[in-house]
Amino acid sequence: MRPLTAATTLVAILTVASQPALAQSRMKPTAPGTSGDPAWQAVVRLGDGRTLVTDGGIAIDAALAKLPKLPEKEFPGKVIENYFNLPLKDEYRFNDLKAPGNGRTYTTPSGIPLNATYIDYLRRILPLQSARFRMGGELQPVVILVDGKAVGVLMPVRK
Repeated sequence: MRPLTAATTLVAILTVASQPALAQSRMKPTAPGTSGDPAWQAVVRLGDGRTLVTDGGIAIDAALAKLPKLPEKEFPGKVIENYFNLPLKDEYRFNDLKAPGNGRTYTTPSGIPLNATYIDYLRRILPLQSARFRMGGELQPVVILVDGKAVGVLMPVRK
């Protein structure tokens, strides 16, 4: 067995010490509250000054969510800004989504399942005529648009 050098020891200590920090920064989507609204866990600050709220599975512009108080936890917005700028090929309206047979997911015309709780929430807060969902594939985030402007993202349900 090789003796540990100072550099190897430092790398091992940093790796072990960083694990709790990484685990704390991740979020798991939570069950919706009694109102059916997402259980907001954090805010995401975008470079253009907008603030999104997220529960880990959806992020939406805080101005649309109209929360009485924003969560205290905060995440940088670079990842979501990158999602907003992806060249996504498919775009759908609420009316294009197939109603859930099981009550848990809506399905897009391209077969991507979306969480019914999130879609029902978005139906309540977004203008139905100008809201759109833009997506690229089943494992990519769905960009939520209102009047052509990206206002949030939604993670599809894994098949």
